[in-house]
Amino acid sequence: MDDMEKKQRELELKIKELEAKIEALRVTNEQQLNQTDIPEIVDSILSEKEFALAQEVENKMQQQQLQLIKWSAGTGISVIAVVISIFRIFFM
Repeated sequence: MDDMEKKQRELELKIKELEAKIEALRVTNEQQLNQTDIPEIVDSILSEKEFALAQEVENKMQQQQLQLIKWSAGTGISVIAVVISIFRIFFM
C-alpha cells in the first residue's frame, strides 16, 4: 500500500507541474499575441480591405468606360441616321 501511495503522490506532483507549465505557456502565448500579432493582424486586414477597395474602383472604372463607349457608339449611329434622313428628305 505504501508503494502505491508514493506512486500516486508522484503522479499528482507531475500533474501539478504539467498544469503549471501549461499555464505558463498559455500566459506567454497570450502576451506574445497581445504584443506582436495584433498589429500584424490589423495590418493584414487593412491591406486586404485596401486591395479589395482598389479592385472595386478598378471594376467601377471599367464599367463606366464601357458605358461611355456604348453611349458614344449609340449616339454616333443615331447622328448618322438623322443626317441620312435629312439628306434623303432634302435631296431625293
